[in-house]
Amino acid sequence: MTTMKSTLKTACSLALSFLTLCAMPMEALADTVKVNIHLDGKTRYPKNNRWMGVLEVQMGDSKSLYTVEAASAGTTITFDVPDGARFSLKEAHKLHGYNLGTIKQNGNTWDVTYRGDRESEYQYLWYNNEKTPYRIPSIVTLRNGKLLALNDERPCGADIGYGRVDQVMRLGSKDGKKWDEGRYIIQGSYSDEGIRDDGFGDPAMVVDRETGTVLLLMVCGHTVCWHGNYPDGEPNPVARLYSTDNGKIWGDAMNGRHSAPQQGAMCSWSDITDEFYGAFMQRGEDGFDQYRVQSLFVGSGKLTQSKRIKKGTHYRVYAPVWTKNRGNRVLYTDDFGQTWHALGGKTALPCQYGDEPKCEELPDGSVLLSSRKSAGRYYNIYRYRDEATAAGSWGECVASNEEKSGISCGRNSTNGEILILDVKRKSDGSPATLALQSLPTANGRADVKIYWKDITRPHTYASPRAFAEDWNQEPYQVSYAGSAYSTMTVQRDGRIGFYYEEEPGCYSLVYVPLSIETITNNLYTKR
Repeated sequence: MTTMKSTLKTACSLALSFLTLCAMPMEALADTVKVNIHLDGKTRYPKNNRWMGVLEVQMGDSKSLYTVEAASAGTTITFDVPDGARFSLKEAHKLHGYNLGTIKQNGNTWDVTYRGDRESEYQYLWYNNEKTPYRIPSIVTLRNGKLLALNDERPCGADIGYGRVDQVMRLGSKDGKKWDEGRYIIQGSYSDEGIRDDGFGDPAMVVDRETGTVLLLMVCGHTVCWHGNYPDGEPNPVARLYSTDNGKIWGDAMNGRHSAPQQGAMCSWSDITDEFYGAFMQRGEDGFDQYRVQSLFVGSGKLTQSKRIKKGTHYRVYAPVWTKNRGNRVLYTDDFGQTWHALGGKTALPCQYGDEPKCEELPDGSVLLSSRKSAGRYYNIYRYRDEATAAGSWGECVASNEEKSGISCGRNSTNGEILILDVKRKSDGSPATLALQSLPTANGRADVKIYWKDITRPHTYASPRAFAEDWNQEPYQVSYAGSAYSTMTVQRDGRIGFYYEEEPGCYSLVYVPLSIETITNNLYTKR
């Protein structure tokens, strides 16, 4: 679904190409079309919403896209059109922060007027760049209340394994109205010698509830996930970073001083590949048995920290993983990422057909697994027999679109986010607990929405099937355009900081704060 933005130079080049093809060998005359750009009013966030819209420019049989930037207001754009060719303009993509007013033609002069939208709270943290796509959002609320948003920047144009992938970040104010300039956290080297620092992608973060330390996990290296084979020395590696100062400095140490970074690296980082794969390894008579994991990566977005289980130095953290061997697994750590263990044991298979996963903690301390699938989500629940030793068992994995009033949507397979939070009912002010699930809902990657379900009563999540049933069937629609991955955080002001991918291109990264009232059609509010 990648859409390429044409600059004025590109538009003129297309016109000349069309002229050459259609008029050879004769020299053709060109008409000049002038497009005047007008802006009425301002957007609410001019520093981040710098694009007003995307126009489709047609010259004869040739079409291209032209991005209209706010800096173009009050200027004239000139197009050279092949003699006799039809020239037309129309809106290709509506962008947040502006509304298209009118497009008027007077001979060879066109007037395009946009109006600033003072009500929209959507902000672009990263605009689509045709050369280096932005993908895979992650957002957390720091201990100081500020917001930290991360995502991939992909000079190679694709996932880990295809070349260099970097991690970029922006820090936002507590209410999300102001954002610092973007900067790199870590960049891939893409060198033949440093195979595990070729790229760093698919960020997943959590903020420790006691110390405020940020733990960041990423997939890294030069191996495409489907080709990974850990026993043969070609894994999908796992990288770990920490920040102890609210995202300003990153390195490999949770406490104390970071190690010196390798030559050319932006910061030091820890390779915890062996720790992750080792959590699932068992030796049989003939070597590794059928439960070996050849390739894995952590589900992007957010890691989950328990609100109630602390059996080590820190509250327990869960990291769900994709594997190419029988779907999803879940790892946990009681020392904030220093050591990892398989939840349910080395042979547990909580979702054998699951794709990219997320985790959350249910009100009773059980662990919820939510996994990507076409037309809905897979769900499973891990229930403890002994929280101290993490002994327990997984239930039966169910598909939400096969259950009564479950989440059922268009046939796209895209990751979303699961979030459980405490709220109040507006009808009587009584406490309640909501589960929120975001995902695209069209038959392609488009129309991201947020489903919700009241899980205040234990019977609503007594089993994976019970959790998958009875979701509100009027989800809140966040995006009305091509849109894909999304993630969420609870802000200091009680709103949900929603960070997601949206067209134009593949993709722009968009942030919007949403109140509980907005998401639930005024039935619930923050507690």
